[in-house]
Amino acid sequence: MNALVDSVAPDLRAVSAWAARLRQSEGAEAACLALQSLCERYPANAALAALYEWNDPLWWHSFHFGAIQLERRGPQHFDFVWSVVQNREFARKLKQIPGELTPAAVLDNLDQDAISLLSERHNIQWVVFRGEVPIGLSMFVNINFRNRTAEQIMGILPGFDTSFLVGDAYCASLLFAFNCLGLNKVQGLIYSSNESIALQQERLGFRREGLLRKAIWDEETNQYKDLVQIALLREEFVTNRVLQRHIRRQPHAPLLDRFRSFARPPLKPTPG
Repeated sequence: MNALVDSVAPDLRAVSAWAARLRQSEGAEAACLALQSLCERYPANAALAALYEWNDPLWWHSFHFGAIQLERRGPQHFDFVWSVVQNREFARKLKQIPGELTPAAVLDNLDQDAISLLSERHNIQWVVFRGEVPIGLSMFVNINFRNRTAEQIMGILPGFDTSFLVGDAYCASLLFAFNCLGLNKVQGLIYSSNESIALQQERLGFRREGLLRKAIWDEETNQYKDLVQIALLREEFVTNRVLQRHIRRQPHAPLLDRFRSFARPPLKPTPG
């Protein structure tokens, strides 16, 4: 790393790769501290400052809300995630879990989830826990940092999908989206046949924006399915009485209340 430190303008790709190795071997805190020292050495380097921000350990922290906890997905969650892949009825509702996944592919995805920057993969995925028991998945995919939008996907396993646990998981995820990520809009795409889920999210403030006819191919039934498009704006989130009452009543991690904003667009490494 000495060559990087001694250079007038550190190569961002090399620094980013070095930070990724540090995250994998020593953890997010170690990578963050190393990048902080580089930023102090090159205070005018905006690209380094952006890389440092996207290496904030916040993105890998677990956090609690009410009766649940969200843990960022990693290889340690393989057994649970693989059980979800095999539970085809449940996995189909999530749309992000194709049936042809192999154990090796799942493990590779989990490895990448654990070390990748949000600005690289444009998604963040968690396992939802109640105590020590994993009970579901929550994720934001297709994150667009220029438009500050993302698609939310969440599923709580049958037997745990009570209104309070589902409400806790939704509120925790939405707080992260609107505060930690600084998003302006969270969207959802729901199979039109899952009317109960659409109604559930409407009770949480989401609004229907349209019907996407035959928008997705369903391998289980060999036919195209319609999707209902719903969305929640930040301004609607902060004024929604149901959500905000639940947030005030439930103990949760302080980091979820801290609003952050990011310059558009996020980090783009310079061509090598």
